[in-house]
Amino acid sequence: MGRIEGIILDGSTDKPLENAFVKIQNTTLGNVTDKNGIFEFVSLPYGKYFLEVSFVGFKTYSYEIEVNKEITQGIIIHLYPVPIETSPIIVTGSHSNSKFDDMNELINVLKGKELERELGMTLASTLKNETGLSIRSMGPAPARPVIRGLGSDRVQITEDGIQTTDLSATSPDHAVSIEPFTIERIEVIRGPKVLLQNTTTIGGVVNILRDEIPESFQQKFSLSAGIYGETVNKGYLGSVVTKIPLGKFVFRGEISHRKTQDLNTPIGILKNSDIITDNYSVGASFFEDWGLIGVSVRQFETNYGVPGGFVGAHPNGVDIKMFKRQFNFKFKHNFHSEKIEGVEIQLSRDYYRHTEYERADLIGADFSIYNYRGSVNLFNNQFLFFDRGTSGVSFEFRDFNIGGFVFTAPTKSLKLSGYSYQSFSLGRFSIDGAFRISFDKLDPRRANPSSKTEFLINRKFWTYSLSVSALYGLTENFFVGGNISKSSRVPTIEELYSEGPHLAAYSYEIGNPNLKSENGIGSEIFSYYKNDKFFFMITVFRNDLWFYIIPRNTGKINSQTLLPIYQTVGESALLTGIESHLELELLKDLSLNSTLSYTFGELKNYNSPLPQIPPLKYFAELKYFADQLTLGLSTEVSASQTRIDFFEQATAGYAVFNSFIQYSLITDFAVHNFSLNCDNILNKEYRNHLSRVKIIMPEAGRNFRFTYRVYL
Repeated sequence: MGRIEGIILDGSTDKPLENAFVKIQNTTLGNVTDKNGIFEFVSLPYGKYFLEVSFVGFKTYSYEIEVNKEITQGIIIHLYPVPIETSPIIVTGSHSNSKFDDMNELINVLKGKELERELGMTLASTLKNETGLSIRSMGPAPARPVIRGLGSDRVQITEDGIQTTDLSATSPDHAVSIEPFTIERIEVIRGPKVLLQNTTTIGGVVNILRDEIPESFQQKFSLSAGIYGETVNKGYLGSVVTKIPLGKFVFRGEISHRKTQDLNTPIGILKNSDIITDNYSVGASFFEDWGLIGVSVRQFETNYGVPGGFVGAHPNGVDIKMFKRQFNFKFKHNFHSEKIEGVEIQLSRDYYRHTEYERADLIGADFSIYNYRGSVNLFNNQFLFFDRGTSGVSFEFRDFNIGGFVFTAPTKSLKLSGYSYQSFSLGRFSIDGAFRISFDKLDPRRANPSSKTEFLINRKFWTYSLSVSALYGLTENFFVGGNISKSSRVPTIEELYSEGPHLAAYSYEIGNPNLKSENGIGSEIFSYYKNDKFFFMITVFRNDLWFYIIPRNTGKINSQTLLPIYQTVGESALLTGIESHLELELLKDLSLNSTLSYTFGELKNYNSPLPQIPPLKYFAELKYFADQLTLGLSTEVSASQTRIDFFEQATAGYAVFNSFIQYSLITDFAVHNFSLNCDNILNKEYRNHLSRVKIIMPEAGRNFRFTYRVYL
């Protein structure tokens, strides 16, 4: 006779699941897990058994095991959350999932072991294989996500719903002030929900979830620690995150340190591409029956290099030093009402400093920002014909100062917004809708006595955006839908008031203080099919922008700096494209995932290509599962990009192969996760079309990445 022992874990967090039900199929034997997620079956005849594991809110899992000795080695089973579809039930304190949440969870969320496997040097490199996403870069550090060919502040980055303060949206040499290794979950938000954060519906929001201000009470101490290393730049990282309950308080602490050297490529070293980053955070929440009050403070410091070697650029590149300190406050009150679920108040204050050094004793550019923002959100349950929603108001005040050899006008800006997002069902239809109205005021000040008076124009903008999505269930598994939206975007301070050289970006930038707000109509049609073994989604989109703001290379060189002149202009533009996402269970232990993304961008008035549009990209991954072990092989395939703007460089197509191995091990007190990735196995020389570095160097060569994490 033999015995089976095992543990059931949440695949997103690696935390034990208490009271999960484990049944041996075709028998009357069943068991539930204890508080540590452990179960066992005793006195079993030798032979093969099929375990069926289920837990409310998680996908049911089947597992085959052979008992051929007295004690079968302990097994680890991960369950993954899925949306629960039932008749409408009001649950105070949390939103139910809609059909759109279900769809988004399948294609636009990175979490758990998948997130650990994809972790890279930056947020953008972590997300590079997600549907519709690509990377804009100027070396490893200043990489930033691009969605459907749209970059800058059309793609907003938030942490726990709070917009990140940095300058990464304004210039390709500016880095995102986020350390990805300590992230719990990444969401790419599109459609009507974008309007809770941003007026640009045709782009998207990348929301980073850390739970920096703890949102739920926990009774036990928890800790996760990890190390990361990669060979392509001799980089390493270490981090610790802990949560400590004390009475009605939960405290959270985080610390990490990252260091890399210059990047190795198949044809040489990309000089001045090193990174050093320190990241600290402390947060605390006080819990009562009515809700919570919480605070946090985060400090992010990084020094990184921007490579040189371009026409007009510093021969040795530019070194950039960034510093950010952010204070956050959150108040949540649950009303325990059938109509009103609760209210949330968020306040934050940021100080950001960004200094660019031409050499150790010479500052080329200096930027500093004091940013104050806040929001009040009201969450409703069933109200009128709406099933659920969020309505609120927000403000943002920014004091933006500029120094060094940059003559963009220092500017104070104020943004006031009101918005609402609602969803409801009508028969087989699920409908989401949202609007956002904003007022923006910008007050520039003279940068220096030589600043042009015509650039110092106070501007005010009233903008509004709308978005509606509808989803129709043709069958229990097959859905079709669409979205239409009116998008708006206020020009940035740099787009309005730039007036001079920006050495780290290798450009002489000239703004346009008379720019209108960016406006257009976005639309898409999509359909998807899903069951337990198959998921497929296809989307066709069309974004028609009447006034699209872009900096264009004029082909001229500034005689004093020898930098190419970029002029900010507003043009009529059209972006169309297609995306697909496939998940297929080929065999019980073998699955195939693949994505395809293509964007076609055009300046309508000239019938010429939009600049910096990513080429067609295909990604496929084959995964094999064996108990605690997962093996994978993937390929990234990109077409050539020859549809280019004037003075833009074409890029050739390529295919790159990657592999990984993951293993989970459980001990008496901890869960250990190991990941080993090999990127660009064949050391292929290839170039990213959205990288300015492609002029002098290709992307990274063969790279081994190792990640180890322990959860206590």
